Amino acid sequence: MGINPSSEDLIKKAQMSDLDAETKENILKIISGERLANLYDDAIAKRAFSPDVHPERLDFLLQRTMGESYGAVEKSASNEGMTISKYSKAIVTDVPAWLRDGKRLDVEFQAVAQDYIFNRVDIYASNMLMIQFSVEEGQSRKDVDYGNVKGVIVIVLMVKSPKVFREFKSDRYIHRVKKIVTDTGMEFPALKQMAFVQLDKALELFLSDRYNKDEDIGLLKLLAMIADINNDKVKEMTQGDEMYDDIRKEVDAFSKDKEVQAMLLEEEMARADWVTGINAARREGHAEGHAEGRAEGRAEEHLEVQNVYAWLTGQKRIDDISKAATDEKYYSKMLAEYKKANEIVDEE
Repeated sequence: MGINPSSEDLIKKAQMSDLDAETKENILKIISGERLANLYDDAIAKRAFSPDVHPERLDFLLQRTMGESYGAVEKSASNEGMTISKYSKAIVTDVPAWLRDGKRLDVEFQAVAQDYIFNRVDIYASNMLMIQFSVEEGQSRKDVDYGNVKGVIVIVLMVKSPKVFREFKSDRYIHRVKKIVTDTGMEFPALKQMAFVQLDKALELFLSDRYNKDEDIGLLKLLAMIADINNDKVKEMTQGDEMYDDIRKEVDAFSKDKEVQAMLLEEEMARADWVTGINAARREGHAEGHAEGRAEGRAEEHLEVQNVYAWLTGQKRIDDISKAATDEKYYSKMLAEYKKANEIVDEE
């Protein structure tokens, strides 16, 4: 049997990290059992809204957020995007799924405000659409054409609203893109449908009871829960409903798991590096694009860690996760195994 990372090891690592005081305190409270992990953290969200384990939760989020009926969530999809060439940047999505009507869905949990969120989501959706337009094994090229290609849906849940959303005067917190409108007024259906959800605004309206009369209260409760599962009013207002109670029980169990705690700490450290890289470059007067590129590189490294752990979890190799979380050389060994198993080749 391997040795799980101890609470003492995790506490020491958190205390010695460069995390800000508030984040550090929250991590220590999770380790000590005083606080639940954030529902929007990758390590938690990918479990709580797994298309294979909890398709009904992801389906609830899809149908209610988009405001219309789609095919139900059927199963998970690959979280790696299409590679156009060896020079293409990697695209790794958070919670991808196939719908029963053939459409492809991705739900992104965005903890840090990104001013370029429109560009990112459009690129993600475009990549997903190219996958839809590709011929699968056993299919003939004539089976896929412009007329029958299935669309894609991307829902991005923004914990902190970017500036453009904060400055937009509206009492709504869900911004849907479902059609293309020309400057002459013509409308076309969009194969790439998107929804940008301001979780911070949804939480504010929920806590102040200032939401609209036609509000979908069930969805608002879930969004408030994703935004701040530790809030007392959120807890009070969601108790007694089976779905919310089950989510809270699962998050409680995940929060106590030492491997998950290690992943959460790594996630917070990667997130802090991302923000620090952006801020430092701006202070030094460097081009924002360079800063975001470096920061995005750190984010991709973090996603790689999450993918390795998810792969090991799927193989029930819990001991290997425990050892990799505290041993850098052993993690490198697991990374090599993951790449070999998934036929991922490093490009020089």
